[in-house]
Amino acid sequence: MSDSSSIRKSGSHHKHKTSSSRVLRTFTYVLTPFLILLVLCSGTVLALYKPYREIEPKLNMAFGAPPAEVRNVRTLNKYKDDDAPDVVREIETSINGKTETHTMKFPYYGDWYAKLNCEAAGMKDIDVYSGTDLDVLEYGAGWYNGSVYIGRPGNVVIAGHNHTDFFNLPKCEKGDIVTLETDYCKCTYIVSDRVVFHEDDYTYVYPTDDDRLTMYTCWNNGKLGMSEYRLGIICKLQDIEWKEVKTDE
Repeated sequence: MSDSSSIRKSGSHHKHKTSSSRVLRTFTYVLTPFLILLVLCSGTVLALYKPYREIEPKLNMAFGAPPAEVRNVRTLNKYKDDDAPDVVREIETSINGKTETHTMKFPYYGDWYAKLNCEAAGMKDIDVYSGTDLDVLEYGAGWYNGSVYIGRPGNVVIAGHNHTDFFNLPKCEKGDIVTLETDYCKCTYIVSDRVVFHEDDYTYVYPTDDDRLTMYTCWNNGKLGMSEYRLGIICKLQDIEWKEVKTDE
């Protein structure tokens, strides 16, 4: 009786062991290809990451830029409430030694701010927004809000991507005419200098005693993509035409 019982227990244990082995083999057969595929995919991603970063700007230029109908929407601004009031003030300003009082409309961060043109360089109706965060620069060039407001004395600084809005910036040459038009004024500049500087060099974005426009973008000796160097186009103010300010009702 005890021998029979022992045999039954042994057989049951053997069956349980066989069943466990079968389950283990099944998991092994199923998981092993998956794990191999995961390792291969991870290695491929790591291997392609650097080349992708090098060609990413070209891909963005071809496929990534928002369509014109989106880029030109002035009211697209996630940084302010829809019912935020216009900021309009009478400002005394001195341009080229001449002091006058004019009405200016100040932008909120993320607002559409101006149109930029340099016909000689093929830069036509570039939208300029207030701010230089990456999400702002997706829609156009960006006015650096650490610089002076357009129409105020000093250094107006505008940045843009070299694979989208400032693609033609390197074509700007000394003597070219640049215009910057807001809702309250139109400024006319003439290109006076071209500079290349390191991203840690803030000389060209600091306030200046003269009235100028500084435009800059990433610089890779003519190649597209991110870089630690910047190409700066320095422009001297020639004239300002002031407008009657219209506000949103």
